[in-house]
Amino acid sequence: MVTLRALTLDDVTAVRRICSGKSVRYTHGYAFTLEQARAAVARILALTPATGWGFGIEVAGELIGIAKARRRTPSVASVSYILREDTWSNGYATDAVRQLVVILFAAGVELVEAKHHPANPASGRVLTKAGFVLTSDPDIPGGPGTTIAYPVYALRRTGR
Repeated sequence: MVTLRALTLDDVTAVRRICSGKSVRYTHGYAFTLEQARAAVARILALTPATGWGFGIEVAGELIGIAKARRRTPSVASVSYILREDTWSNGYATDAVRQLVVILFAAGVELVEAKHHPANPASGRVLTKAGFVLTSDPDIPGGPGTTIAYPVYALRRTGR
């Protein structure tokens, strides 16, 4: 069973393990040092509902990932998630995203968006299984003089 929970400074070592190996291939691209993991946890702890939300993803008492949302406007948030690579393909990310969306909608967010690197279709499957719909492939700067078409997904709050 997947549980979203608040992170603590005691999670730094686990966050370092999460943000390493193949898990970071399509994000920042390098394994976190202990100091970078500590800084990441501190940034998540500093989030407020006015700026965003951040949670640890826990399974069987073990921290295996992070799920975050940034408030882009009062009614729009963007989500991201990362799992330790040895926990992939178990539905954990999908469950975590579904739980995060419930929290966001309860906080008044009307539209939740997410994107993933085009070479990471598994992340798109997570979003689709969580109820998101592909909306576009905008070009995002990928380096000097290059762009990458990142698939963008959205999920709108319904039933108010």
